[in-house]
Amino acid sequence: MNTESKILNGVRILSTDPDRRIGVYAIRCLGRAGAKVDSIGVKTQKHDPMGFYSKYLHSKVYFNEDNYRSQFKNYLLQHSKNYDVINPIDVSKMIDVMDIDEEFNLKLKYLLPCKVNLLIADNKEKIMEHAEKIGIPCPKTLTRVEPEDLSDPDKLGITFPCIIKFRGDNRITHWRPEERYRIVYERKDLIKSYIEMHAIEQYPVIQEYIEGVGVGFFALYDKNKQLMAQFCHQRVREYPISGGPSSCCESIYDERLIKLGRTLLESLDWMGLAMVEFKYDKNRDEFYLLEINPRYWGSLPLAVYSGVNFPVLHIMSILGINFKPILKYRCGIKMRFIDKDIKSILMSLRLEAGFSNKIHLVRELFNPFIKEGFLTLDDIGLLYNVIRTNL
Repeated sequence: MNTESKILNGVRILSTDPDRRIGVYAIRCLGRAGAKVDSIGVKTQKHDPMGFYSKYLHSKVYFNEDNYRSQFKNYLLQHSKNYDVINPIDVSKMIDVMDIDEEFNLKLKYLLPCKVNLLIADNKEKIMEHAEKIGIPCPKTLTRVEPEDLSDPDKLGITFPCIIKFRGDNRITHWRPEERYRIVYERKDLIKSYIEMHAIEQYPVIQEYIEGVGVGFFALYDKNKQLMAQFCHQRVREYPISGGPSSCCESIYDERLIKLGRTLLESLDWMGLAMVEFKYDKNRDEFYLLEINPRYWGSLPLAVYSGVNFPVLHIMSILGINFKPILKYRCGIKMRFIDKDIKSILMSLRLEAGFSNKIHLVRELFNPFIKEGFLTLDDIGLLYNVIRTNL
């Protein structure tokens, strides 16, 4: 099935978070498929949200930052008849939609997991507890640690390096994605980082650091909790290289990864989209759960390039448009975010001692077959705005 066709022609969609890359993915993928996408954004003093510059956006909806939630509620109540589908991007917006719908019975369609399971998936403490109960391999995880107890890490069974993570990633008080966790190598850094993060959101989790390759299982489940699309990827490079978001990734197919991802999501009676992230430890030959992104995810364009257009398939599932489950796709497709990937390669070149590995990195730097994940020539207005605002 060609989801790049105008299969959503004329479908009216209200989306959120055009200031985030994942919000732009929604505008772009759905607009290309013919949908009329309106997006709700907050105007800053300097410029509009970047998604407002996309040629695939139908209309802009401006809210004030101070009372966003009340404006969101009022807008849905007053304008729901103007849309066929509500597509909340951030988890907090998903919860708002479910709460408003429960109270006022919105005449809008959406496809989300039940609120209880969404909150479990979005919380690293809760999802680790749930995963361990059903036999999903997890890193050793400490929760609800009091800051003063960190003076004796050995007593708590903490080994180094370890990683500190916020329990939830979708909080407006949190830092940028690459700052939402800290890899620490000694006691003083453990205490300092934990106290800093504890002040933002109480009781971040402390986890065993898993050495290995980051991999992910992507899935779409329909309202009957049937798997309608799946995809796997592995990280090729990260930025920062010591541990950060993916700067380059590649499509793969792995039966073990699929089985683990499906087991976890189906244990939560999942509906809608999700990405389950693991790390593969080669020495132990095991996949270890890191987190669930119960929403659009950063590497989503790789799935689209590989033949699984999750945003379009998601809307089709909401509208009841029939399609055969998409369980196979193109493997070996690479995608990168050029700004981050250049930095990752240059940093790796400085640290790499082997000549052959240096040559490989240089080739990767100029590899014309690696697809760009965010900046596209068919969306020139957004491309120009991103370049302008970053100069």
